[in-house]
Amino acid sequence: MSKTLFALFIILSLAAMVLSGCAPQPVILEVYAGDSMKKPVLEIKGLYEEQHPNVTINCSFAASKTLEETMRAIQQGDIYIATLQDVERMKQNGLILESQPLATLTPAIIVRKGDKTVKSWDDLARDGVRISILTPELGAAGSLAKKIIGKSPLKDSIEANIIALAATPSEMTELLLKNEVDALIIWDSIAKSNPKLEAVQIPADITEILEMWIAIPSYTASEKDASAFVEFVAGAEGKQAFKNAGFSILEK
Repeated sequence: MSKTLFALFIILSLAAMVLSGCAPQPVILEVYAGDSMKKPVLEIKGLYEEQHPNVTINCSFAASKTLEETMRAIQQGDIYIATLQDVERMKQNGLILESQPLATLTPAIIVRKGDKTVKSWDDLARDGVRISILTPELGAAGSLAKKIIGKSPLKDSIEANIIALAATPSEMTELLLKNEVDALIIWDSIAKSNPKLEAVQIPADITEILEMWIAIPSYTASEKDASAFVEFVAGAEGKQAFKNAGFSILEK
């Protein structure tokens, strides 16, 4: 090999090393989010991965208590999207590095569009009405539904009409669409994002609105990348995804 060719080989090899060193390294972010947030989170996943080809977002959707127990058990998780109460519980144990507000969660009665079985809160107490709520021990939607029912003068009659305790909002929605129940007590965003459903308001004197936050657990192996994702979710494109799914945005 001539000296000229050898020198060219060395230059090209060095250039390749420099270029490979500058290329973004592959990143995998594990996102744990409440089941009712699946639609906006999947939209955000697509947007973010398109803009950051080196990043892969793996999403796990379930009730908040299930997500928390999973993260604690395996000691993994880069992003946690849940109610403020859920985030605060982990923060008190030193398991949250940072967090930001995202949106509000408004409980409502969800029914099939056009079905007149349940048109008001009082209708939930009528004989024969079939109700589903999330299992209270699994997440905020269920525990809040139980709390709201407990404030109602019709408490006993409504509780007697609960025939299904579901594991996830998706399971509840399926029960409703299959006409296996007449009404759900769950977030109003479920109806806003499904044209086959509609929401009936819960009386103001017994209802309660929760805040949804995004947080970085201390289990993260990629804090810098997780933080960048949080900023994206809390930014214009992330907020629009939540608006598209029927959520009301919670400003900082």
